[in-house]
Amino acid sequence: MTRSDKLRKIKAVVLDVDGVLTDGRAGFGGENEIKFFHLRDGHWMKLAIRAGLKVGLLSGRGAKANRQRAEELGLSFCYENCKDKLEAFEKMLAEQGLSAEECLYMGDDVIDMPPMRRAGVGVVVADGVPELDEVALWRTETPGGHGAVAEVIRILLAGQDKLDGVLERYRR
Repeated sequence: MTRSDKLRKIKAVVLDVDGVLTDGRAGFGGENEIKFFHLRDGHWMKLAIRAGLKVGLLSGRGAKANRQRAEELGLSFCYENCKDKLEAFEKMLAEQGLSAEECLYMGDDVIDMPPMRRAGVGVVVADGVPELDEVALWRTETPGGHGAVAEVIRILLAGQDKLDGVLERYRR
């Protein structure tokens, strides 16, 4: 099956947080954790939702910033503290009414390997660990936290012939 055949089947984008939506760093000051999310990624996640896709988070860690970002963007789901990401991925599939083949999973580290292998499409960010190349369909050109999610969603929407539709309002 070709990459474009696989992309056409995708109904949900499942994203790791630390290292994918952020550059993998976290700042701590007292009880507060600070994370930096790339705004372009957020905009393209909203475009994916407008195009009819589910978009959500599956994170090994829990953080108020994750939940706040998910709520702000109107994401379809937010699973946190997932120490066994394959188990969490299976739970997400059942709760969201999806098959694994209908999911694009994006990660950066070895903890992401099991759900990435199970998903219909696996993508590793440019600065992700090399072990993920064993299970990823491709590696982004952009590092995590710097617009890699936007890059992938653009490719996905183009592969589903939805890109022109979501960009139409900006081209008027």
